[in-house]
Amino acid sequence: MSFDINWNNLSNDSELNNSIFQSLNNFLNSITLPSYVKNLKLEKFSLGSTAPDIKIKQITEPLVDFYDDIQNELSDDQVIEKSPNDVQILTEVEYKGDLSFTLSAELVLNYPSAEFMTLPVKITVGNLGFHSLCILAYLSKQAFFSFLCDINDSHLVEESMVNEPNGFNISANRRLERIFIIRSLSIETEAGEQNQKEGSILKNIGKLELFLSDKLKEYLTRELAWPSWINLDFNDEETDVFSKEED
Repeated sequence: MSFDINWNNLSNDSELNNSIFQSLNNFLNSITLPSYVKNLKLEKFSLGSTAPDIKIKQITEPLVDFYDDIQNELSDDQVIEKSPNDVQILTEVEYKGDLSFTLSAELVLNYPSAEFMTLPVKITVGNLGFHSLCILAYLSKQAFFSFLCDINDSHLVEESMVNEPNGFNISANRRLERIFIIRSLSIETEAGEQNQKEGSILKNIGKLELFLSDKLKEYLTRELAWPSWINLDFNDEETDVFSKEED
């Protein structure tokens, strides 16, 4: 079974986009930068206009991990209760869209002396593609989303599932092997035309693009792959898109 989502509503949701922007910016600020780059920051983010293709594989009750996560946020005298409206969907998600974001940075030339020259650059990240098995749960006016595995490794999910009367369970503290999430990604860097003729500049641009690609892949796997997830809380006006990661 497949279904469509109103992607325009998401892409035009200023609170959601601002929250994602802040999350990405916090990630960039947490990176230890190599000596040849400084002042890396996010300038612009767009969810784009292309929605992912989503196929429903299974509908069950939410995993107990999500109830526990909400319960841990409540006071001692509050107890979360299950509702008939609670639902969890196992989905196959394929995305080849136009989500993009733009970064700015300064390339540093450390020869013949430290920071001998700095050159501003603009970095555009786009053409993101992935094909993954995911879970989406909704309970207590909160949504939870997590990547389980790349679609060509779906057998790993089956091996990790525990059959239960209401569906499946997954080990809460074990990340599935070999999940990469990102299948395709493009990074384009713009510097001055004259500067790009310099061999040292070209070398540092290539190193920077590879560095960012590796860090983005590590970040998405760490923050979005099970047992981590995105939590969207619809109880408040402010939307929370920061990840929850189990220790």
